[in-house]
Amino acid sequence: MSKKLKMPKMSKDEIRELILKYLYNIHKKARSLKSARKKISEIKEELKKYGLKEQDIISNLDYLIQCGWVKSEEEIIHFKTPKGFTKEQKKQYFKISDAGISYFEGTSKFQKIEKTYSGININNVQGVINIGDNNIIVNEQHADLYKNLDLLSKVIRSSDKLTDEEKLNYVSEIETIKAQLSKTNPDRNIIKRAWKRMKPLATISGIASFFEKTSKLVSILLNVSF
Repeated sequence: MSKKLKMPKMSKDEIRELILKYLYNIHKKARSLKSARKKISEIKEELKKYGLKEQDIISNLDYLIQCGWVKSEEEIIHFKTPKGFTKEQKKQYFKISDAGISYFEGTSKFQKIEKTYSGININNVQGVINIGDNNIIVNEQHADLYKNLDLLSKVIRSSDKLTDEEKLNYVSEIETIKAQLSKTNPDRNIIKRAWKRMKPLATISGIASFFEKTSKLVSILLNVSF
């Protein structure tokens, strides 16, 4: 019988990262598509070793699913009863999503770029309307920065630490920077001003690590340190 690891009480974000890390390791070691996913009973069994309660695992897994870090898959199995009737049984599985993989591996040329303002309730912000999505154009030499900005935008939009208005303001600053990255010679003053307005993100749990990664690339582009 395995012993539970003695660990200090974890925050919600620490629990979420632990769940995501577990599913990422399953993804890395998988030798088939089916082995890349886990049933909820298997997830509970593994994570209870870290002293987590069942409700902590379920609530934070649910949060990761809603924010797009984890995917839920359903499989229907048909079987015959002893009396010859055909019945079906539904089984649910969970696996790390593309966004979750990018969290650990960084950006990829195959990365899916998110819609700019998805995840923000624009109706909560006075005087703003949604007029549609923009086409994605970016200078090739700034592609890594663009993709990191896109990941940062996703984290901001899924955060429960920010209001919809704060999310909109930060995402708009990101879009300002993205617009410059489509140019041959980006206006570095515009980028610098926009990035400085985003500095409070460096202290927000669940966002800080993404901000730091992106900040390094912004610093290289601007040839300055923040």
